[in-house]
Amino acid sequence: MKKILILFTLLMAISFGFSQSTSGKYFVFLNTNPDRPSIPENEVNEIQAAHMANMDSLAKAMRLLAAGPFHGGGGLQIVVATSLEDAQKLVNSDPAIKAHRFNTEIFPLEMGVGGICPVQEPYDMVEYQFIRYVPVTEHIAEESEKKLEKMIKKHLNYLKANFFEQGLLANGDFGPGRGGFIIAFKNDEEDFDTFLKYDPMVRSELYEVDRMILWIAQGTFCERKKSN
Repeated sequence: MKKILILFTLLMAISFGFSQSTSGKYFVFLNTNPDRPSIPENEVNEIQAAHMANMDSLAKAMRLLAAGPFHGGGGLQIVVATSLEDAQKLVNSDPAIKAHRFNTEIFPLEMGVGGICPVQEPYDMVEYQFIRYVPVTEHIAEESEKKLEKMIKKHLNYLKANFFEQGLLANGDFGPGRGGFIIAFKNDEEDFDTFLKYDPMVRSELYEVDRMILWIAQGTFCERKKSN
């Protein structure tokens, strides 16, 4: 336990310089709260309507750049904020958060390849693969800062080298030791599984992958329509 605490402190030290987003963008996971209160359906519908209205308001104010649900529950948001505290304040303004419908995770966001483009109506809603890289804290804590930097560099180079072949649209990073994500077109499952398996960070058991289907406005990641 003492070793884990010491190495966790090291991870926080590595991440200190990334504690605020240099891009001004923050990535928000809205995770369905398994302990959310049981309320009548009409109240759920009212909260959902207020949730959507709040997002519309933030989007008009250019504080919400993107939002979309995951199949099976929960979703994501990308907000513009001056600090992590400011981002938390924006997220907490959501009536669904106030009603404890979601648990949230907020990360400073730096995009690698691809970007975030606000989409104007009318737009098409489309499905993409969303892969979250989840840090394996105990394994990361066993590595030196130099080794971690080397492995993360290999990971990013691997993504860039396979970007077009694997139908990737964008990748984002949450900071040292915090993981990140990639967005991809839905493609051959077996081939994509192999691609994820041989990612240097996954192969070294420093990251695990959490695969989801994201439903979001086409153009959110500054992509063009995929040609047939």
